[in-house]
Amino acid sequence: MKIELSVDNTILDVQEAFHRVFPYLKLEFFNHKHGEYEGSVAQDRIRDTNRTLGSIEGNPHSGVLSIEPEMPTWQLEHLFEQEFGLHVQVFRKSGTLWLETSRTDDLTLDMQNAKGLASEHIKPMPEEPIDIREQE
Repeated sequence: MKIELSVDNTILDVQEAFHRVFPYLKLEFFNHKHGEYEGSVAQDRIRDTNRTLGSIEGNPHSGVLSIEPEMPTWQLEHLFEQEFGLHVQVFRKSGTLWLETSRTDDLTLDMQNAKGLASEHIKPMPEEPIDIREQE
C-alpha cells in the first residue's frame, strides 16, 4: 500500500487510509518521538485529528510512504519519523480496547492485524450469579 502524504492531509486522512488496509490497527500521532520498543506518553497524543500534517511536522513536505504488510511495526513507525518527521504509534484492537504495540514491535503489520481479528472472537467469561444466601 502506498499513502500519499501532503502538508494539506489531516491526521484523520492518514488514519483512515491506514485503517482501510489494516482494520484491526490504528495510527496515533504524537508531539514527540519515542524510542524503539517504548510506548508514547498519553499526554503527547495529538487529539485533534483535523490538524494538517504540515502543522505538526518540523520540515513540511509531501511524498509517498510505501507500507508493506510484512513490514515489522517498528519499521513503519521509523519510516514516518525518518521520512516525514511524524511521530506515530501503532495500536492494535484487543476486544473492545486498543493496545499500544510497543511490546510487539517485531511483529509484522499483517501479524498485528491478525491478532486484532482473533481478539474479536474471544468471548468474555460469563459472570457468575451472585449467591446472596447466607453461607454456612
